[in-house]
Amino acid sequence: MATENKNNRPVLYPPPYKVKDGCLCQEVVTKQVKYDRKLCNFLPYLTAEITLDDGAEETKRLRLGGIRADGTPLPEIEIAGSELASFNWLLEKWGVDCILEIGGTVKDSIRYAIQQTASGAERRTVYAVTGWKKIDGAWHYLLPGDDLYDVQLPGKLKRYGKETDASTLDLATVSMLTEMLVAPKEILYPLLAYTFLTPLNEFLRRASCEPKFVFFLQGRTGTRKSTLAALFLSFFGSFTASELPLSFRDTANSITHHAFALKDVLTCIDDFHPGSRQEEVKLTATAQAIMRAYGDRTGRGRLRADATPMESRPPQGNAIITAELPPDIGESGTARYFSVEVKDGDVDLHTLSLFQERAADGVFRRFLSAYTDWIRERFLSSAEKEQEFISSLQKDFTVYRDAFSGSGIRCHGRVPEMVAWLQLGWKMFLLFLQEKEMLEEKRVFFLQEEFRELLYALAKKQSIQIERDKPTHIFIRKLYALLESGQAKVLNKDGGESFEPTSFVGYEDETFLYLNREIAHRMVKRLCDEQGESFPISARALTKALAEEELIDVSGGMNTRAIRFGDKTRRVICLYKNKAELIVNSTYA
Repeated sequence: MATENKNNRPVLYPPPYKVKDGCLCQEVVTKQVKYDRKLCNFLPYLTAEITLDDGAEETKRLRLGGIRADGTPLPEIEIAGSELASFNWLLEKWGVDCILEIGGTVKDSIRYAIQQTASGAERRTVYAVTGWKKIDGAWHYLLPGDDLYDVQLPGKLKRYGKETDASTLDLATVSMLTEMLVAPKEILYPLLAYTFLTPLNEFLRRASCEPKFVFFLQGRTGTRKSTLAALFLSFFGSFTASELPLSFRDTANSITHHAFALKDVLTCIDDFHPGSRQEEVKLTATAQAIMRAYGDRTGRGRLRADATPMESRPPQGNAIITAELPPDIGESGTARYFSVEVKDGDVDLHTLSLFQERAADGVFRRFLSAYTDWIRERFLSSAEKEQEFISSLQKDFTVYRDAFSGSGIRCHGRVPEMVAWLQLGWKMFLLFLQEKEMLEEKRVFFLQEEFRELLYALAKKQSIQIERDKPTHIFIRKLYALLESGQAKVLNKDGGESFEPTSFVGYEDETFLYLNREIAHRMVKRLCDEQGESFPISARALTKALAEEELIDVSGGMNTRAIRFGDKTRRVICLYKNKAELIVNSTYA
């Protein structure tokens, strides 16, 4: 039997279901009698079946319509497909006036009747993830506002979006960023490289060299660092300094959850700026979680209610972090970001305003669409070209990484990789502009060489910062501060003194500091705590690290040595004074 819904489409219920007095009923036939059993006092029906693809798995959502017994329509609602049979949604969504009759099979009967209305329901797929997706055998770059596919993101992420049909003027406007400098090249060029590296993530992942770092934009308040970040996010949506997608006021779990959905796009985690010691501890923990998530591309392992494992959800795009000061996250944390400092006056406000206006007009979004269309047409039009593209990315990454490794710049093992990824992004950006006839080949070559030189200089500074955050270097700097202030004291190894002063930590001669490991470690840790800094490494782990860096004497095959001082024998670590003083007196100390 059929009745009209608010869209003037008949609601069809196949036998034995029927409409009677505006209510859903079921015809029941027994040996003795035939009668109409009332199931509920309204007419529910399906309007749409939605497949929700979040990048890890597909789930079903159902849109339901309804008609009350008096003929007035119920509002359309959306529920998870798994919720349909329970009817736990009914009271919350449609209120107390919608009543199910009593009976053990009533819910199953209504659920069956609803599903029987599916023939007239819309079927569609909604993507809750951005970036590259292979759909019907062809690659497509997804963003909200897509002409072909429905892409929906929650909350503040709704500001992501795309525009198409870039004009020659749009391309020329963005190419002018290489000449009309919004900020010094040391800031602007790496940001451009990072921006246009980001849409390559999917294929770099396939090449086993996915970017594993974040871009750290540091500067005092008022230097326009958030404004600068928003300008580059404008390639992927509509953003301003006050409307950035993520913030350190969000929880670490919330940030990493959204980072999975933001595939192959750039995001910003804004404003690392703790206002108190308690807040610093919280925000530093968040920063550490972010660095680990992006630096390792790992997601938290989770289980479903039935104890089966869920797909892991690591970050899939790239992120800019803005901060007034770098977080105290140690050597390994520092090695997971590439830092650029914005100083007062670095941002040209007039030039910035010009590009902000163009970004607000959609020029940057149209440029990115043209860039991703070019990648698809140029490199992804066939399986053979796709594989060649992946192989070329892997080859370029290896060449750039090895070239920096061979430059003689002393660095952490992650730094050559960051240099390689940024060079890749810069190369693709320039190649696109060259093939669109926005830049001549000679200019492209010049910009590549210029970028390589400034990038190497920045990477050298980054390496110094990572070195500074080594636990061994922190230990030595703090130890010498304690010695110079008199808070820690050492005796002359050959002085024959038997009295040990307060804060006694060991002995010295011209070559070594002979340190009681446990006491020295405890004193340094206490000093770090008093200064609001962390020193999480244990005494044993510290000794091992000092040995590995050849800062202590291990000639006897042991990290500690038993040495006689006067009439006493003590087990100590023998710290080379010349090496320690180089660390203390270095330009970055």
